[in-house]
Amino acid sequence: MKIKVRVPSSTANLGPGFDVFGAALSLYNEFEVEYVSNAKKTKFIIKGEGKRSLSIGEKSLLWQSMQEAFKVLGTTKYSLNNLNIVINNNIPLSGGLGSSSTAIVGGVMLANALCSNKLDKSQIAELAIKIEGHPDNVVPAIFGGICICSKNEDEEEHGTVVNLPIPKLKVVLCVPSFELRTKRSREILPKMIDMKDAVFNISRVALLTAAFCCADYSLLKQATQDRLHQPYRGKMNPAMNKVLQAALGAKSFGAFLSGAGPTLAAFCSKKDAVNVQNTMENAWKKERVSVKSYILDFDVKGAMIV
Repeated sequence: MKIKVRVPSSTANLGPGFDVFGAALSLYNEFEVEYVSNAKKTKFIIKGEGKRSLSIGEKSLLWQSMQEAFKVLGTTKYSLNNLNIVINNNIPLSGGLGSSSTAIVGGVMLANALCSNKLDKSQIAELAIKIEGHPDNVVPAIFGGICICSKNEDEEEHGTVVNLPIPKLKVVLCVPSFELRTKRSREILPKMIDMKDAVFNISRVALLTAAFCCADYSLLKQATQDRLHQPYRGKMNPAMNKVLQAALGAKSFGAFLSGAGPTLAAFCSKKDAVNVQNTMENAWKKERVSVKSYILDFDVKGAMIV
């Protein structure tokens, strides 16, 4: 029995929606598992991004997520001694595109599939959030599209998920050659914020929701502004403001830090996408930073068995 799961990348926050907004994108990691009874030797293979740096076996985030799912599913049947695992990574690591979230979602879904799909998507999301610690990457990776994630008051369950209309836009992403660990990017954030900054972000989140619901993309320049996390994370990403301004100058509708960064993202029309991509690349080059860039669509299906 061989099972393969495809999980989309994701961009979180979309500017002001810290730990609330997330969108699934058309760049994917694939995870494959095969049950081999009475196996003398099993394999654990990583291809693509991280093939030389990511842990395999017991320390793999994919395997750890599978184990968490097996606990919930109440089975001890599966182990590294009877499973072949292959990971095909296309999403850059530690870039703010949800690479680790795909491993968590992929692990839970593989384990669930081995156990006859006893968990529905909502239960998969609940477990993935528990493993990840926050919902804004794993939720869109599971459900697809643009998601608003609201935790319940007790924060024990994943709460409410709302899918917004999919905009007719492209997402341009520039991934610089350096990495930023999400843990460090969270540690740098302040514990308390000024009331003016809170009101600023509330207004931008409202505009962001309106922009997608009303397909009024002229709102996105203002709607993607932020005062809760980007100014602080920009200290670890000195070119951030220059690249974002360059994207806006190239007729993108809005530009923002993708997740914890360092990837920078811009919403734009199909006809302007290549120009926005080239402009952002050139802005990075002026700072002597090499980048990978992508022009992506929104993924609408989310994680799925293929």
